[in-house]
Amino acid sequence: MKNLENKVAIVTGGNSGIGYAAAADLVAKGAKVIITGRNKEALAKAKSELNVTGIVADQSDLKSIDNLVEEVKAKFGKVDILFLNAGIAAFAPLNSASEDHYDSIMNVNVKGVYFT
Repeated sequence: MKNLENKVAIVTGGNSGIGYAAAADLVAKGAKVIITGRNKEALAKAKSELNVTGIVADQSDLKSIDNLVEEVKAKFGKVDILFLNAGIAAFAPLNSASEDHYDSIMNVNVKGVYFT
């Protein structure tokens, strides 16, 4: 059922895994879908396979998020669905986990979600 026609959806981290599957489902339901990812090659492959718009964006970087917003605004004018899927997991023993390690995880998984 194409009940999402004329809807614009963004899926962060849409170039693989859960984000890829969500993007495919949104396309099947008729949405215009934008996927994001940091890996340009993986993003291009997913964009081609899913027939969606791909935008390189790093959810840990506020300037990158601002660029994403501006590009989507210019091309689509609106966003109806926002699936904040981008995330990372990096494991380390507690006694060797540094502040940089913690910040890298929190910048993508929390800060990126909040500011997007």
